[in-house]
Amino acid sequence: MAIYLEMPQLADDFPFRILLNDGNILTTPHWHREIEIIYVTEGTINLGINDRPYTLRAGELVLINGGDIHYVLPSPGSERIVFQFDLAFFVKLDTDNVNLQEVFHHVEPFSPLWGKEQEATIRALLEECYQEEQRKSIGYQFQIKGKLLVLLVHILRELPKKSVTQKSQLTMQNQDILEKLDKIFCYVEDHYKQKIMLSEVASLVGYSDFYFTKFFKKNTGKTFITFLNDYRIDKAKWLLINSTANVSEIISQIGIENDKTFYRWFRHSMGMSPLMYRKKMITKDNNEQNPH
Repeated sequence: MAIYLEMPQLADDFPFRILLNDGNILTTPHWHREIEIIYVTEGTINLGINDRPYTLRAGELVLINGGDIHYVLPSPGSERIVFQFDLAFFVKLDTDNVNLQEVFHHVEPFSPLWGKEQEATIRALLEECYQEEQRKSIGYQFQIKGKLLVLLVHILRELPKKSVTQKSQLTMQNQDILEKLDKIFCYVEDHYKQKIMLSEVASLVGYSDFYFTKFFKKNTGKTFITFLNDYRIDKAKWLLINSTANVSEIISQIGIENDKTFYRWFRHSMGMSPLMYRKKMITKDNNEQNPH
């Protein structure tokens, strides 16, 4: 699978959508023309934008410009809200001839570098957009459009710019890095049920074990073993919620050979045992279906 173009289905008169993601999905390298803002509400996530890895914690955000190639690693125990909107709609309203695409290209994308006050302001605007979208009260689209305009003005006026060293375009070398990561991610997706040796994945991208270990850590923020175990834990979580298989059966389906290793990783990731997690999620689902 090569780096692909994602085409969100956004209405012309309301080019905006919100996605809630629980961290159970590996998002392989892709790009789209829309602006994307990721807001982590729980846990920690690791992602990459072009040639730069980021670690985001609860309460932090990142801005992704249209055309930026990005990916998100599996992040057990995390939750994030993804906001996507098309700048073309707002360009129609602009009488100052501001190049909004350029604004997003030059602004610092990582919220911990904005300062606490700016981060809190952007976070509050996004939370208000989320609440409006959830309630869908009369006039909610007007409210969201208004808040997005305030958001754009704040980004334009208040957020710091990237340092000169961060403004590199996506070079051939960076493209090669992203292609290699994509190949690794797809290999894990296809073979996670089997035993995966680090050496076989290293050879897949033409590296020695030693160089591959450094390459993966540098470009994702995680070791390959941690990434692989997180991916398998996320598959186990899905099976715990969506199947009646017992824990031993689930372990046999996700490529972990040792039960103790699975229990240790699961508790480390989720803070509870697999059966406690299953009970918690079933109870939560029942409560949502029967609120009274």
